Amino acid sequence: MDKFSCLMSFYSKDDPKYLDDALESLKNQTVQASEIVLIQDGEVTSELEEVVSLWEDKLPIKRIINKKNLGLGYSLKLGLEACSEKIVARMDADDISHPKRFEMQLNYLKNNPQISVVGSWIAEFSAELDNINTYRTLPSEPDLLFKFAKKRCPLNHPTVMYRKEDVLFVGSYDNFRFQQDYHLWGRLLNSGFKIANIPTVLLFMRADNELFGRRGGIEYFKNEVAVQKDFLRIGFISELEFMRNYFIRGSVRILPNFLRRYFYQHVLR
Repeated sequence: MDKFSCLMSFYSKDDPKYLDDALESLKNQTVQASEIVLIQDGEVTSELEEVVSLWEDKLPIKRIINKKNLGLGYSLKLGLEACSEKIVARMDADDISHPKRFEMQLNYLKNNPQISVVGSWIAEFSAELDNINTYRTLPSEPDLLFKFAKKRCPLNHPTVMYRKEDVLFVGSYDNFRFQQDYHLWGRLLNSGFKIANIPTVLLFMRADNELFGRRGGIEYFKNEVAVQKDFLRIGFISELEFMRNYFIRGSVRILPNFLRRYFYQHVLR
């Protein structure tokens, strides 16, 4: 079970320095991925190309190139199909994994065969790694996460490691523009699979204004409603839970960015 794939996606707007940092954190893992499936979603800058080319000599990168930008959901679905191993770790192109992240998650899945997905807490930082703004903590136990997921996303997506066959069983990633992960976790839970979190920080996430800006606006709101409607359709949430989520979660999407940032960092923590 020590073999696993790491799944990443990057596109033209990613910062080359951040991608370099992310790949370096994979190189620094105490347990190495047997392959890094790296989806290039459309044309990218020469600077990004240079970063990937340099790391292709240092890491077992399997690069897959989309001729045009297809979005994160489609790219991850394509990438998951290309993963050779039964265990898959997710990683974003601008985050930094703790050196022992993969080791701890592999051990957890090995010791808990009933768990399909394991995530962890996140430390959000600005500019430099030692400038931590806040921590994104979540419940750790499966029963608590099942209840939690009916109102909020139960896993920090860039932190997860999962069993590929279980994710494929429920249809893999869907093509939602946003919240592909939340929709996937809801379908897994609704099908009887169990998820968990290791209650410690295993990933460092950049939390600038752009991050919170991407979590708002009319398109994000429409996507939010679509995800909740599908949860209602499959029976994961009740009509009452749908209405609660519609008003509470929807209101966050239309807040000004500075208020949404405050809400995420001080109310949802």
